[in-house]
Amino acid sequence: MKHENTGDTALKERIFQKIDVNPSQAISFAEFMDLALYEPELGYYSQPGRAIGREGGDFYTSVSVGECFGLLLGYAIEAEWKKAGQTRKWLVVEQGAHDGQLALDILEGLKQRDSPLLSSLSYVVIEPHPGRRAFLARLLGEAGLISIVSSVDDIQNTAEYPAAGIFLCNELVDAFPVHLVRWKNEQWKELWVKRADTESGFDYQSRKIAGSDLLDEVARIDTEGFSQGYTTEINLEMYTWLKSITGIFGKQKGIWWLIDYGHREEDYYSPERGQGTLRCYREHRASDEPFEGLGESDITAHVNFTRLAEFAAQAGLFSEALQDQHDFLIHAARPWLLSMETDETTQNPENKKLLRQFQTLTHPGMMGRAFKVLRLSSP
Repeated sequence: MKHENTGDTALKERIFQKIDVNPSQAISFAEFMDLALYEPELGYYSQPGRAIGREGGDFYTSVSVGECFGLLLGYAIEAEWKKAGQTRKWLVVEQGAHDGQLALDILEGLKQRDSPLLSSLSYVVIEPHPGRRAFLARLLGEAGLISIVSSVDDIQNTAEYPAAGIFLCNELVDAFPVHLVRWKNEQWKELWVKRADTESGFDYQSRKIAGSDLLDEVARIDTEGFSQGYTTEINLEMYTWLKSITGIFGKQKGIWWLIDYGHREEDYYSPERGQGTLRCYREHRASDEPFEGLGESDITAHVNFTRLAEFAAQAGLFSEALQDQHDFLIHAARPWLLSMETDETTQNPENKKLLRQFQTLTHPGMMGRAFKVLRLSSP
């Protein structure tokens, strides 16, 4: 589906400049995607307060379903704290906090049931963009959570909070810039972005793959059954990122929950998935045209969870499990569901609302199978 042309923008001009100064008069799609999403002033994710959810948002997440997702993560975090012996200090680090709503929902759920974890908890948000950090500070201050929650601009700055705990990210990895590759004439080519006499001003340029990392990745793909022009994405940023988060807890015990939508590798590179998984979202309309609505559209690619787990192992983390969100949340919800049965409050209007959210989050036909949780731990 095509979006209405918004005309030339300052972001488009900056991308043109990047193309023009490159000797090949083109840039990789990964660089294009990075500029579209993260250019410091004009990128999609550089704009503080961008709405997410049904009202005024561009896409729909587990968090925007309602507070149930954060409530259940709070139960799961508390369960891990108890398993660790209810340590005096317990650290939760969240990256990709977006509008801060997940942190609010987790902490509000803990507050409402007077969880003993709160007296031991420090919640740190990693947010490199100064505008978003200021936005989050105002939001958390208004919620009275500033004594528990703080933000840092870089992963390395979490070292000032030495404690065991959990690293959490929800729908972060799908927004990492990806390389586009195409199978044609029994070989892989990379798709770069060039200027063109098109409505958007851009088009693809097919090029021989350069760079050992990308060559190694495409060499792993079983191309049996692929049609001519089969196109897919390669996420090279995952390994660098995983290496950067392995030291968050120092010598303390660490747990990592990576939550996102995606596939195991055999599904990711299925012959039937010939157009890849790259999608763009604007005002809840999906398209496969990343050159339109620059700075106003989200650009994502599904996560290859098999490769993510392999990269995690190479980075020194132990893979506990890869679960569908259905299984992860059903397990986390047991004490919550049991408490409602004991109190006979399932017909309470608030609980009925939460149960509807729970169904959306866990139903196999909704979010229960599409989203997955990779659980990792330090050795």
